[in-house]
Amino acid sequence: MENAKHAVLIVEDEMTMAKTMSDALTNEGFTTYIATDGEIGLKMALEKHPDLILTDLNMPNMDGLSMIHGIRKDDWGKGVEIIILTNVSDVAALETAMSEGTFYYMVKSDVSLADIVAKVKSRLLK
Repeated sequence: MENAKHAVLIVEDEMTMAKTMSDALTNEGFTTYIATDGEIGLKMALEKHPDLILTDLNMPNMDGLSMIHGIRKDDWGKGVEIIILTNVSDVAALETAMSEGTFYYMVKSDVSLADIVAKVKSRLLK
C-alpha cells in the first residue's frame, strides 16, 4: 500500500481510543505505534522516528506538552509533524503546544475517526 512507508506514533492513555485509531490507520496502510503516556511516547518517538505523532495532552507520568518539548530538543524531532488530539479546552495549553511547533490540534469530542484519518493523510500525503 502507498502509505506503508509512513509511520504514525499514537500517544494516548485511553487504550480503546488508541487501538481504534491504530486499527483505522493500519487499514489505510500506515505503520502505527502506540504509547500509553508521554514518557513512553518520547522514548518511542526518539527510537522509531515516526513521520507523524498524534498525541493527547493530559496523560500520566509525562503530559503531552512535556513530551513535545522533549521531542523538539532532538535534531530529528525539530521537524516531525505533531497533531494534538485532546479534550483540553485550555487555550493557554494549546497556545504553548502551538509555540512548540505543533502543526494542528483537534478536539476529541468534535471529530470522528474518519476526520482523524483524513487529517493524518492530508499531513503525510502532500
